[in-house]
Amino acid sequence: MLSNFSKQEWDKKVIELNGSILQSWDWGEFQNAHGLKVHRLMDSEFAAQVLETPLISSKKYLYVPRGPLGNLDLAMADLKALATKDRDVVFARIEPSVAVNLPKAAKETQPTHNWLVDLEPSEPEILTSMKPKTRYNINLASRKGVVIGEGGAGDLIDVYKLLLETAGRNNFRLHPQNYYVQMRENLSRDNLRILIAEYAGKPLATMFLTMFGTTATYLHGGSSQAMKDVMAPYLLHWEAMKLAKKMGYKYYDLGGIAPNDANPEHAWSGISRFKKSFGGFELVYPGSFEMIFSPLWYNVYTNARKLRNIIRK
Repeated sequence: MLSNFSKQEWDKKVIELNGSILQSWDWGEFQNAHGLKVHRLMDSEFAAQVLETPLISSKKYLYVPRGPLGNLDLAMADLKALATKDRDVVFARIEPSVAVNLPKAAKETQPTHNWLVDLEPSEPEILTSMKPKTRYNINLASRKGVVIGEGGAGDLIDVYKLLLETAGRNNFRLHPQNYYVQMRENLSRDNLRILIAEYAGKPLATMFLTMFGTTATYLHGGSSQAMKDVMAPYLLHWEAMKLAKKMGYKYYDLGGIAPNDANPEHAWSGISRFKKSFGGFELVYPGSFEMIFSPLWYNVYTNARKLRNIIRK
């Protein structure tokens, strides 16, 4: 395992191994600012950015978001070596690009089905690949006077309000406000843009757009129910695609969607239809797997999770 490498050396290796923003150096710095200890394991054949995540008592687990990258056998050997140095590590959760012979995680951390748009065709060709109604809504938003701009530190309160409204409407949990503040502070403009769609001076939709390697990703977003008829989210995504294309990115990742065989009542059914209306293709990941180092504490953890889910229901 290599040590004492620079940010440039790390990111170069991650890009070489087709890693995402979640394995980038700055993402690790952001997670560190958010309170997680970060370990970076790298050799000539692999890279794995590891987030040390607290559990109950002094116990913890190691999380490798969208990784390890490259040679999994070597990476998992180094993960095991890291865990053996700390008896409080219960397990490691990994998200490799191929399936491995390990127990599946009880719940996915990252979505297993994502929807991407190829940005290499011309803008007219990208528009042609969209649903006719989507093209119509993009043009409608533009004609109505919806304006897309880049948000700064002073816009974060309005941005968070849109995120809160969306989370409440769709019944999902949101990170605390400081999480998004720290994200903006730790990711440069080369890796993050906060885009806001406004109409008549009122923010109606927003997104955190990350950029790394070959892909620009719609990471977080929210919208208001007010003035829905101006179709602000459609123009927001189209302008994000145009920006990413101009900056040389090959793909625009709209994030998670429901699997094709999901129940029509799936929580993501509506948002999946919206994302797919922009044209593109599905990218399926094998999901999360867990390397168990302490079977006793792992059982405590999984039973506690089951009980918590029962209480929430």
